[in-house]
Amino acid sequence: MTDPDLPKLFEDPVFDDRAADPVQPWTTTYRRVARLNARTGSAGPLLAGGPAGRQRLRDLLELTAMADPAAFHVLFLHQCMATGAALDFGADPEDVAALASGRAVGAALMTEVGLGNSNAAVRTEAVYDPGAREFVLTTPDAAAAKYPPNVGMPGLPRLAVVGARLLVAGVDRGTCLFLVPLHDGDGTPGVTVVPRPRTSLLPLDYAAVRFDGVRVPYRRWLADGASISGSGAFHDPLGDPRLRTARSVGWARFAWGAVTAGLAAAARAAVAIALPHAGRRNTVDRWGVRAPALTRPNQQRLLFGAAARALAATEFARGITDTAWRTAPGGGRGTGLPPRTMGELALAKVAVDGLADGAVARCRAACGAAGFFSENRLVDYQALTAAFHAAGGDNQLMLLDAAWRMATGDDYTPPPAGRPAAAGGAEPDWPLLLAARERALYDRLVSALAAAAAAGRDASAAWHERLGLAEEFAHAHQARVAVEAVAARWRRPGASGGDGAGEQAVLEDLFRLLAVEAVLPHADWYAARGLLSGAAAEALDEELTAVCGRLLPHAEFVTGLLDVPAAVVRGPLGGRDYVRDLTS
Repeated sequence: MTDPDLPKLFEDPVFDDRAADPVQPWTTTYRRVARLNARTGSAGPLLAGGPAGRQRLRDLLELTAMADPAAFHVLFLHQCMATGAALDFGADPEDVAALASGRAVGAALMTEVGLGNSNAAVRTEAVYDPGAREFVLTTPDAAAAKYPPNVGMPGLPRLAVVGARLLVAGVDRGTCLFLVPLHDGDGTPGVTVVPRPRTSLLPLDYAAVRFDGVRVPYRRWLADGASISGSGAFHDPLGDPRLRTARSVGWARFAWGAVTAGLAAAARAAVAIALPHAGRRNTVDRWGVRAPALTRPNQQRLLFGAAARALAATEFARGITDTAWRTAPGGGRGTGLPPRTMGELALAKVAVDGLADGAVARCRAACGAAGFFSENRLVDYQALTAAFHAAGGDNQLMLLDAAWRMATGDDYTPPPAGRPAAAGGAEPDWPLLLAARERALYDRLVSALAAAAAAGRDASAAWHERLGLAEEFAHAHQARVAVEAVAARWRRPGASGGDGAGEQAVLEDLFRLLAVEAVLPHADWYAARGLLSGAAAEALDEELTAVCGRLLPHAEFVTGLLDVPAAVVRGPLGGRDYVRDLTS
């Protein structure tokens, strides 16, 4: 349950969009973030505050995503990415205090413009200078510029976590993290920040950043247990530059824990706006029959389907926060999370973004032209979900990476090869149906790769020829895991916080809606293999209509499940008299 005092923070006049700077809206965004940091600050970072601190941070991020997606973006980079790296890799206490107090706004600079998957192949260099006991940070060429961090606003003190390849005595020691101040006083010598033109969606002070001989003191190397002695001897407890790079790139998990929470919250807020609005908005059909939009089956499918996706995204997101935000005891000397866990977190990010994006898109569609305008919030939520198709790790690349690991590694157990039992007129076992398709795609992919290897084919070529199959397999796995997770959560007694049979029936129908919509696009596949009868496959569409009809009388209850405080979500569509609010 969210702290009841947190929603009140968003009643502050600074969150009134009518007072926002129309030319440089990020100036308003940073004022909002500063106000939130000041009013929720503590002696130490919330991320280091144990379960209670992390819970408060997650609640704050969720509410901020509902109120202002751009402010959420700045806040999670500061509170989770920059502060998470500082805590987990052993930053100087003075720098941790600067971030915790908000004296400096944290930023993350890893991705480079010239290589799409650059996090694993950073070219920015940090050359150790033994005489000065400093690191000299250099961007070798324009392609290695950091792009596009939101650090373009001058005069705002920033403390950026920068990923750079460490060179000690000419030897490459892997990618390490460094704390570098930006816009500190008159600026940091050697740092060039080139602001980029304003973007329409999620407008922030994006920039390209280059380093030309920037001096970074030894204490601002996030050494994570590594060290360089006075005589120049290098020691890294990980023992391998590749492991060091993997550990540094694994810093993304702090983003995944935050981003999933924010995306799911934005999806819930979108439904909390659109679902009641559809109950108030009048429509006329081709026969002249006037009725609220929500009584139309197409609106019901859009919005109840959006609610199921938003709630499923929330289950995913809230299930990974503690794992994603885990830090090394005492700061530094960590090994990071096991590869299997990192893979699960990455897939959760992809799943939540897909569920949230689908939920918001449905809400925008249900609201017609009104869904296009920022004053009604929905397009801003869509900007957030769209941004994270690529930000925080490219969704397609992460799916393909997951497919490779599952097809070639030993940390994945495919579903059993057995066929789902014949339903005999009863409701199908939805998770078993999804598992059957996942297993069939897995078998095809593994067999194809094995045949290519037996024929002496180049592994890279064989893999790239089957990217479509690999992605399809990863999506099937994701769909099955999502439905199983939701089934486990929503089918247990008291899942809604109440104990009424009617409430439990609503949860069951929301689960059923999610499951049927996962199976429906592949109905012909199931029918062709005898996993569904032809009649059952054809009846899936009718089943969706029936489920939505049962949910219609419970629309208010479904809205209540979303846990969206009225004080946080503003805009005409959320009001009782949207006609007046849109025209006055």
